[in-house]
Amino acid sequence: MKISKTILLLSFITLFISSCKTLQVEKPKESYLPSNLAPAMSEFPLQVEIDIKKLETAINKKMNGLIYEGNNLNSQDLSVKIWKAQNFTFTINNNVIEYRVPLKVWSRFAWKVEKFGFSVSDHYEANGSIALTYKTTIDIDKNWKLIAKTSSSGFQWIETPKLNLIGITVPVTPIANIALSKSEKLITDQIDQALAEMVDLKKIVAMVWNEAQKPVQLNAENNLWLRITPKDVYVSPFLTEGQKFKLGVSLYARIESFMGAKPEANPLAALPAFKFVQRPPQEFNLNVAVDATFDKISEMAKSQLLNKTFSEGKKSITITDLSVYGSNGKAVFMADVVGSLKGRIYFTGNMVYNPEKTALEIQHPEFDVKTKNALVKSAGWLLHGLILNKLTPYLTYPVKTDLEKMKAEANKMLSNFTVYDGVNLQGALNSLTVTGLDLVPGAVRISANVKGNIALNVNNLNL
Repeated sequence: MKISKTILLLSFITLFISSCKTLQVEKPKESYLPSNLAPAMSEFPLQVEIDIKKLETAINKKMNGLIYEGNNLNSQDLSVKIWKAQNFTFTINNNVIEYRVPLKVWSRFAWKVEKFGFSVSDHYEANGSIALTYKTTIDIDKNWKLIAKTSSSGFQWIETPKLNLIGITVPVTPIANIALSKSEKLITDQIDQALAEMVDLKKIVAMVWNEAQKPVQLNAENNLWLRITPKDVYVSPFLTEGQKFKLGVSLYARIESFMGAKPEANPLAALPAFKFVQRPPQEFNLNVAVDATFDKISEMAKSQLLNKTFSEGKKSITITDLSVYGSNGKAVFMADVVGSLKGRIYFTGNMVYNPEKTALEIQHPEFDVKTKNALVKSAGWLLHGLILNKLTPYLTYPVKTDLEKMKAEANKMLSNFTVYDGVNLQGALNSLTVTGLDLVPGAVRISANVKGNIALNVNNLNL
């Protein structure tokens, strides 16, 4: 009888020890698949602007006072002096500049009247004012020079020269033609010179072409680098926006982002001849990445799951610790539990991006193979998956803040970066689309494509 009591006691002790035994499971091996940010072929617009009001002001500054003086014109006893009467005014429509040139005209001419066998002659002076109109078409030649082609649109007398003498006619048409012919080259030369001084297009494009090929750090915290490898230069039709004359130039380039060490610069490519395209420059397009660290994901999960109990029938487990890492492309969650089961369990799942929630989620959760094998012997009830399905919604990690921060950092750099005096890099990244994610050492790397209007604005150059 004593032996039976001893056996019963030993059996009870054995059963008690067995029920309190901590589950021992071998940790799944930590490993990561190669992660690369795909390069994006994109256009990088260089928005060269010419403020027509500044062009107008520049030419008005250079042309003042007496513009032309001539004697014995057209093989006649005719002298003409021409002054600037008022400021020239400019309007623009795409690549055509139209302008009005008001001039004051003095003329001295000989007249002769024969009547009743008598001949009377003398010289008379007459003053008037005339408005000449011109059109200048702007083009770019193969050497990147802005070419101005000017043609006359005629004239209109503001104040016709008159004489209060019967029988004497002022030669207004010859005077107008002289004013037109003698002013045209002078005005055209001034416009050509002003345009050349405002924009040295080849210098600007060459500078951007060369500078763009140097890797630049976009985000110091994530160590995000940008490398641009330009392939071609496109020139688009000229556009008018208000009083701005815009030259549409863009680099067609391979744009790459890198996480980590500064990438090596590619061998410098020479500036090619431009290609003309019948459309405006396209949106700037870039593939970038941001890392959501495993530490942050674990911290977020623990804030919701620590000391939380999950039940299935009379059985339950309580989470006491939790962390995450990667193994062979999947997320592995390591959870310490107490309750009907005590120990450490491992379950895995596919980390995916949910665009509606702007968050990372776990799909198709399941226990790791070695955890399954251990649970078959000690806690088969967990294998039903009910508790695992209850637990995984708490593993959602919002990334909206991370993505907005990434976009904000890029926009901060692009908001107003001065290349040199009067030349600024400006723009904004407007849209962001998550394109995929990878598990990398220490983090979930979220790949995204950002688009926006980024341009090199050339303006405010001193004339």
